[in-house]
Amino acid sequence: MTAIRAIFDGKTFVPQQPVSLPAQAEALVIVEQEDRGAQELLDAEVRAYYKGGSDGDDEDWAQAVRPQSQQAWDED
Repeated sequence: MTAIRAIFDGKTFVPQQPVSLPAQAEALVIVEQEDRGAQELLDAEVRAYYKGGSDGDDEDWAQAVRPQSQQAWDED
């Protein structure tokens, strides 16, 4: 696999350096641009998870690993 840096000119992707590929060769383009909306949504959901109370699995885990707990060893 070869990586080719390119700039999108509004219609096509233009390589930043000469490329040695046959005409009509297929390529996979990965855009290196952050989606601010998606990142803000993820941040909000993570923040809500940690601020918003407890989760049943979290409580079960805390109970199982507390000091002197045999439950962690009894259940598999």
